[in-house]
Amino acid sequence: MTSRTTRIRIVAVLGIVAAWLIGAVVVRLGLDWADTFPYSTASEMRYLAVAAVALVIAIGGSVASVLVSRQAGAARKRQP
Repeated sequence: MTSRTTRIRIVAVLGIVAAWLIGAVVVRLGLDWADTFPYSTASEMRYLAVAAVALVIAIGGSVASVLVSRQAGAARKRQP
């Protein structure tokens, strides 16, 4: 049987992986959307916007996973 600490760490790692996978999906769908427009200088801005949104999702989700796992670990330590 796994300890509660190990389960918390596994959930944190799965949350980080899920955040980066969602970011990758955003890139894929966003670039498909951006490619529906004819190429122009505005296309570069759309590509950068898609990349920025994907990074915010991936990094934000990773930070959120770590913070949630830390709170769960802290709650575990407070229990008698």
